[in-house]
Amino acid sequence: MTRQRWLQISGAAFFALFLVTFNSSPLVELLRRQSYYRDLSITFGAAWLIISYVGWITGKLDSYIDWQSDKRQRLLLQILLGITGASLISYGIAYFQYRFIDPEHVFGTESFLQTELPVIVLLITFCNIIYVSISYYHWQERRYIIQTLPVAEKLEPSISYLSYLIVTNGQKSIQLAVEHVALIYLEQGITWVATFNNTRYHVDEPLQSIEDKLDPGSFFRVNRQTIVQLSACYSFQSMEYGKIKLHLVPPFTTELTISQKTAPAFRKWMQRLNT
Repeated sequence: MTRQRWLQISGAAFFALFLVTFNSSPLVELLRRQSYYRDLSITFGAAWLIISYVGWITGKLDSYIDWQSDKRQRLLLQILLGITGASLISYGIAYFQYRFIDPEHVFGTESFLQTELPVIVLLITFCNIIYVSISYYHWQERRYIIQTLPVAEKLEPSISYLSYLIVTNGQKSIQLAVEHVALIYLEQGITWVATFNNTRYHVDEPLQSIEDKLDPGSFFRVNRQTIVQLSACYSFQSMEYGKIKLHLVPPFTTELTISQKTAPAFRKWMQRLNT
């Protein structure tokens, strides 16, 4: 299970305990009620759904709107989709619960609208702040790495790399700029290109041939099947026997394993310590 999934489950458990216990009877009395465990389970599921939705929205916005291009628009969309959208989903879940599962509580009473709903919106806002802070931190980190890379000193002026790939989509051949390429990988002997919005294209060229033409400052061959771009790398962690597990930016959920032999070169590439 990924670290992000653990954080989502832990956050959902905290929110569920807080919301079900908040403004209620003493905990000792609640533990004796069967309805307490029912409400706890329902609230946990709803909280996990909301947290996952906020994470998904944040990842989608990261794929389409760079922080450098328009921070104001990025934040406004986060508020609209991440906070307002999640609040509406929570409102709908509460209505369904009170309407069909717990009809003893009248939906729309002052208890819910004036007490529970504001707390739910506050927790959703807090969740968005955490996701946005992590997103912005990783963007600043990648930006710093790219800015501190002495590319001009490392490359000879005569060397030029691919600025676009000719890819195939159905019967069409498309010129795809390399900055939009997140992954290039082999699948059943066929070379595929995946963009940051997870659109796939076919390439009539071997993976090794493509690797030789790409800028090594921006692309890295993590294993025999996959080449990744720097901006597609979200985080990495050490594994047993010196291996590395690479986590990609959303919407990619695949975790790539880097061998013990390749791991040192990958660390230097990420940290820009190689000269």
